[in-house]
Amino acid sequence: MVEETFVAPTPQDAYRLAKEKYGEFGVLRLLRARQIKNADGKLISEITVEVDEESFLESAGVSEEEELLEEIVSLRSRMQRLKSVMSPATGVSERVSRLFLERGIRSEWIEKILQEVKETSIASDEKLLISYMLETMDEEIEIVKERIGKREIRMLVGPTGVGKTTTIAKLAARYAYGGKKSSKVALVNLDTFRAGAYEQLENFASLLRLEHRYVRSIGDFERTLESLDTYDKILIDSAGTSPYDTGRLIKTIEFIKSVRREDMKISLVIPATAKYHDILDIYEHFSFINPSDIIVTKFDETRRIGDLIAFLTEKRVPVGYMSTGQQIPDDLEPASRERILELFVGELNV
Repeated sequence: MVEETFVAPTPQDAYRLAKEKYGEFGVLRLLRARQIKNADGKLISEITVEVDEESFLESAGVSEEEELLEEIVSLRSRMQRLKSVMSPATGVSERVSRLFLERGIRSEWIEKILQEVKETSIASDEKLLISYMLETMDEEIEIVKERIGKREIRMLVGPTGVGKTTTIAKLAARYAYGGKKSSKVALVNLDTFRAGAYEQLENFASLLRLEHRYVRSIGDFERTLESLDTYDKILIDSAGTSPYDTGRLIKTIEFIKSVRREDMKISLVIPATAKYHDILDIYEHFSFINPSDIIVTKFDETRRIGDLIAFLTEKRVPVGYMSTGQQIPDDLEPASRERILELFVGELNV
């Protein structure tokens, strides 16, 4: 259906104009009528009617076939103009953009890269463009080198269910038995919320023959760290919290502030399986703790890590370790750009 508006001094005159135009072609349907002021400030009448498309074309002296032909000619003309301004790089950019978008990379990041190469030969070569984007990722992912021989207190924080306790066990085994120089390792448990948290870490400590302490208060925490002053590595398991659980987060912050030690590192544990916005929520929730690095778990549970890479390239938070399975300590490795990109390139299938 087609709508058309008629204007005249009175509503009757306006409707008469509509009848004169369409009376012999079809049935009119009045949609609305109103009074408006013209350029001289005088009131005039405006009505809007609805007629079928065939009547509209007949009143203009144009058949449906003629209108269709005109539309086809116009469409072809627009397509020719579009082709004339498109460079070979346009199709390449679209394909590569879609490839990275489908795997979780943010459109803002992709657009930034495409602008960088817009006037270069890279933009018109698909393989070169993909390689350039991967190289840029490599440059933008921050890595923290492992410090096996350095004394260190490391607290792991993060949401529930990401594998903090298992990761602590892997770190402990790696420090105590995995290197050329073994470290004296102690485990400390701050998780006063989760049932069985102490027993789980106690079992790991017993299997690995390591010192294990359970802290119940801030004062107890300070005394525990002082008593472990001769240990090379102290690994602290904190209570897991959801991004909406401020109570547990505040409790963890109180423990951290109570010691104020320069040699304490805060590692935020994030699962590789999480979507971009979930990772961002986790990071922002724990940003008050000022994590020094992140540990990424569950690489073995997903083939899609574009969301993780999008977060890493945007926030530039350094990665310390990668957990790739449940085996202790085998399925934990120091983070590397090459390994992260290897996992990503594997899913690109190019």
